[in-house]
Amino acid sequence: MERLADLVDLYEYRVEDLAQGRPPKGGKRALLELRAFLAQARLPAPLAKRFRQADARFRALRGSAEPPPALELPTLVPEAPELTKTEAEGVLHALALKVWRLLASREARARAKDLLSGRREELRLIHAFLQNYLDYREKPEFKRDYNLSRFTPTHPIPSLTDSLLDLEDPKVAEALLLEYLETALRIPQDLPIPPEETRNYVRRFLNRLLDWDEAYGLPPKRDLLALRRALEEARRLGAGEKEIARLEERLRQEAKEERRRELLLEEERRRFRVAQEKALALLNLLPAPQGETPWPEVPPPGEVQETLATVPLAPGRVALGPLVLTLSQADGTWYLGLAGEDHVLEESQVLPWEDLEVWAVREGDLLHLRLEARSGLRLYELLSEGRVLALLLSPKGGYAYLRLLRGLSAKLKGEFRPEELGPRHAEKYRQAPEEALLDFARKGLEVTLKRLGGQDPEPLLLEVGQALGLEGEARTLAEALREYLGRRPPTRETLGGEVHFLSLSPEPQSLKVGSAVLSLRLKEDGVYVGQAGEVPRRLKDLLVYRLAEGALILAREGRRLAYLVVGTP
Repeated sequence: MERLADLVDLYEYRVEDLAQGRPPKGGKRALLELRAFLAQARLPAPLAKRFRQADARFRALRGSAEPPPALELPTLVPEAPELTKTEAEGVLHALALKVWRLLASREARARAKDLLSGRREELRLIHAFLQNYLDYREKPEFKRDYNLSRFTPTHPIPSLTDSLLDLEDPKVAEALLLEYLETALRIPQDLPIPPEETRNYVRRFLNRLLDWDEAYGLPPKRDLLALRRALEEARRLGAGEKEIARLEERLRQEAKEERRRELLLEEERRRFRVAQEKALALLNLLPAPQGETPWPEVPPPGEVQETLATVPLAPGRVALGPLVLTLSQADGTWYLGLAGEDHVLEESQVLPWEDLEVWAVREGDLLHLRLEARSGLRLYELLSEGRVLALLLSPKGGYAYLRLLRGLSAKLKGEFRPEELGPRHAEKYRQAPEEALLDFARKGLEVTLKRLGGQDPEPLLLEVGQALGLEGEARTLAEALREYLGRRPPTRETLGGEVHFLSLSPEPQSLKVGSAVLSLRLKEDGVYVGQAGEVPRRLKDLLVYRLAEGALILAREGRRLAYLVVGTP
């Protein structure tokens, strides 16, 4: 301990020498060697804090003159730990589940914003589901009641002004959606049912809740039969006219109120049936096969890819895309270093860096790292749009998909004429400059989706496809549009997993994609992309570039470039 304290003292003295403009004692090489040793040493918390403070001062001093030298940490050479096949599968599943929870948290934050307007039926229904489900789960008959034949709801849907809830708060709404997803995720463990049955079980549960008249907080049903019997009895006994008139008026008023109640009940039930479908659609966020979200890719232990890595916990460096991350330990606590700053390593965390995020999840002695676009970043949205545009710009069948989109847009407007969208009309697409055709397709997609609203595109597209003789292509385009509309915000997994990032610079750069090598040149009005011997194409924010391997989609925001390759039919 005393020796480590002396070494930290010595490092502080040498940094002070630099600050005063004097050469450090022992020379700069000795300073760097001491710095590298302390970065790997298991320093107690007080000494670790002093070292980080002195090191921050050192980096600031060096940064004013030249880029700071890299820490002489060993590059982490990943070695797969000794795990059995079953143990490795369990660890990878646990890591993937933690990554999914980070993804779910990000998506819940985005979805909650859309559910905070109006009467918030979806959030209120989800709250009622959670209350009833968690209550029924404790009942002895729960595990045998797959069809919910013995289930009787006990908690109504909360009113819009319920004082115990604060559904106007985005954080409350986000937490509610996360609890809903976590509860649905556990249903196959709570009940011995296949994961694929999760959505059907939740649907049955919500149906039972919505069929319950007391769920909506309306006054109880009026007993009109008792009033009719009282009126008949009064007439049979020869009651006075005033008494009979009073009973008749009361019966009329009660019947009127009951009709009003029935209308309100029907309206409430209708609105919450719509909310039910939206609540069920949220289950698409569950990992497959419970939902439609692919499991996050987690490389095997000891493998480092371009933007994904699974490494053992050991002091060293990990190269992840354009970043070099450092792992260090002090006083039993692990730290993850990013851009010169150390962060205590937690079970799951997200560290922002410029327009990207580093996701880190830990399971035992393994750490999974991944580079993601920052939450809300437009790059992923552009790539998602580009996947649809790659289909629309495919020249197959005389630009069949672009003609189908135009037909769908015209049908939504009420001006569909098949004779104006035949194959011979596609000649103008072949003759148009590629940049102009891309702009035309983007504008057409925007207008069509605006006209489509929340409708399912398939029924109308099939009608257009039958009129144009393109039924198979119509189904393909309908599926692409549904996927594009249903997976927002998009993620690495929903984009196919092969998303790559590149930092643009004023110097020409090369991009190798399959057998093609493209040059990238950053200029004031955009980025110019092309191969040798062809006229470069301008990338403003999105470009679809056809290659032998498929379509290369490039998305740009500032100096950050993201790209992926997709096959086209």
